[in-house]
Amino acid sequence: MEHTVTASAKLLVKLHGQGSRSIDLTADNFTIGRKPENDLVINDHTVSTRHAKIMRVQSVYFIEDLKSTNGTSVNGSPIERTQLRDADVITIGQHRLIFEDAAPSIGSSVSASSNLDQTMIISAKPGCSVAPLTAKLLVTSGKTDRLEYRLTKTANLIGSQEGAAIQLTGWFAPKAAALISRGGSVFTISPSQGTKRLSVNGKDILAQQQLKDGDVIEVAGVSMTFYVVRPNKT
Repeated sequence: MEHTVTASAKLLVKLHGQGSRSIDLTADNFTIGRKPENDLVINDHTVSTRHAKIMRVQSVYFIEDLKSTNGTSVNGSPIERTQLRDADVITIGQHRLIFEDAAPSIGSSVSASSNLDQTMIISAKPGCSVAPLTAKLLVTSGKTDRLEYRLTKTANLIGSQEGAAIQLTGWFAPKAAALISRGGSVFTISPSQGTKRLSVNGKDILAQQQLKDGDVIEVAGVSMTFYVVRPNKT
């Protein structure tokens, strides 16, 4: 998920008693509910007027239940807010929505980046093989489940929700606070929707910004230092 979104994800809509249709998720926010102003209108009394919302942060999608009466489930489990992955099945009342991610797989993205990095190094010095550049975060203050995190994924979510790469544990920690993305050997950070404050080296970050070795990140009461892990030559 390091890439810029070039093709939108899709939602395969299977309404009970009706046919199926596919909807492109081109907007950053996509609302589902009974009222006509929603992006997907489901005319069913079991569906709340504003039932759920799908949000896009960079190339990562989340779904949030908007305090609906009958709730929202993903793969059979009730959710408040959770990240969506390819082929996830969203259930609202009697209706099913299947999330289809248009992004290339993480494995293929990492492989392509690794091959590019190694090719550049071999060209400079034949016979030299070097692992791709990686990075880590060291927590200097605040509540997290660990003090050090290796940024091994192409999209590393900072938040309290299950599955976040950097797990916040404070009582009022947001489910999604920020996202660190990797594109080749470049790491960037961007705030999640609704985050009160994200800063790098004391400067507020309102959009995506590239991270450099030694940068100090502050978000949701947690302070972390970003370090580049230099590849080892063999």
